[in-house]
Amino acid sequence: MMTSEVNIFERLKSKSDIKNVYKMGSVIISKDRKLKANLLSSESRTNKVRIAISVSSKAGSSVWRNRLKRIIREIIREEKEFLKEPINNNNQGLSIIFSPYRINQASDHQLLLKDLRPAIKDILNKIKKNFIGN
Repeated sequence: MMTSEVNIFERLKSKSDIKNVYKMGSVIISKDRKLKANLLSSESRTNKVRIAISVSSKAGSSVWRNRLKRIIREIIREEKEFLKEPINNNNQGLSIIFSPYRINQASDHQLLLKDLRPAIKDILNKIKKNFIGN
C-alpha cells in the first residue's frame, strides 16, 4: 500500500511575491560564490517552501541558462528532505529565489551537477541554521 507524500515545495510565480522577496528578503551567497539566494521567511500555516530560479540573459545563451535552471531544480529535488522536517516543526513558510552570482557561460561553459551541488548544499545549510532555527 502506497502512502501519498505531501510536497512542501511549490513554484514561486506571482510577480508581487517575487518583488517582496527582493525588497524585504535577505541575500545568502554560497561559500564558493557561484550562487546566491534571496530569501524571505514568513509565518505560515501551510509550511511551504516556494522556489523560483532567476537567470539573467546576460549570463549566457538560452541553452546554457535553461541547463543551469534544470541542474538547480534537480539538486533541490534531491535535497528536499533536508528542509522538510524543520519547516514542518516551525510552522514557517519560505520563499527562495536562486540565481547565479559569479558564474556565467564565458567562465563556466560546461555545467555539471557535481559543480553546483556544494553551492546549493551550502545555501540550504545556511537557510536551515539562520532562518529555520534547527
